[in-house]
Amino acid sequence: MKIKQFKSLTDKLRNYETYEPPKPRIDDLPPTYNIILTCSPKGGGKTYGIVQLLTNYENSGFVAQDGSDVKMRTIWISAGTSRSKQNNILNTLKTLHDDDRIDLEENVDEYMKILYQDIKDERDDIETYNIYRRVYKKYMKSKNLANLTFEELNLLRWKNFVDPEIDVDAPRDADDNLLYNPRMVFLVLDDMISSDGYGIARKNFINKLSIKSRHESEDLVGLNLIFITQSFKAVPSIIRKNADIFVLLKSASRVNIIEAITEEVGSHFSKEEIELYYDEIMKIPYGSLILSIHKKEKEENRVRMGWTKSIERDPKYINGVQSKIKK
Repeated sequence: MKIKQFKSLTDKLRNYETYEPPKPRIDDLPPTYNIILTCSPKGGGKTYGIVQLLTNYENSGFVAQDGSDVKMRTIWISAGTSRSKQNNILNTLKTLHDDDRIDLEENVDEYMKILYQDIKDERDDIETYNIYRRVYKKYMKSKNLANLTFEELNLLRWKNFVDPEIDVDAPRDADDNLLYNPRMVFLVLDDMISSDGYGIARKNFINKLSIKSRHESEDLVGLNLIFITQSFKAVPSIIRKNADIFVLLKSASRVNIIEAITEEVGSHFSKEEIELYYDEIMKIPYGSLILSIHKKEKEENRVRMGWTKSIERDPKYINGVQSKIKK
């Protein structure tokens, strides 16, 4: 095959400012923003596995692109079981405030829109207040009103020159901690397939959220989505195709699960490779196989046994996938 380069065309882009979402300080944790789908029959260990992951994120903490700390918020929505005694494991999560344990079975679509707006409003409030923090810092440094613009002076007067660290209107979390950066949000949707929040329509808000959850703009706010379900196929295809981390637990429907997963992760894993890991890991009580196709995942962490162990892949599987991509 002969290839000719066009002299008049370039494959180089102009310089632009890149944006990175906040990252976990422990870089062996899955990268953010992510969409996680975990599936197994009742009692298979789905909730335990997700709480284990969230606990590790809490222990890690997050850092913004400028190096500053980012706090975490967990929201757990279920179809009536978020406060059951069988879910007391949720009490161990430090970032799951009582108000964010939500039982919801009806009008899910509308509630999700309100919740998303609430997350976005908090982001906007923090970013707005940071403007005041910067202006106040400038004022304190110079102590000369002549060095301030008309807009800056008006802002200080409107706030009565109050120290932003003691201002009662400064954005805070439920534990009264000051928020200097928008929080890293993990939204868990626990066994809600039977609710009216799911549907095949693209206009369904949960479906739309799975498409736009990684994006940030004036109208969009980034967050992480975790779907817990007993039936992989019951999850709308829009969500499955946007998920980038899949948690597989033991199931009598081995063939169906492997077939379904292969369809979603075929860009990175062959069916043969998935079968190999699945059959070995399912011999372990409550063992879980975790496959990541997240574009920012470390290559050595694409296959995990639980969240705390990685599996070294045979080069033949990696090379096979790369050959497929090149074709």
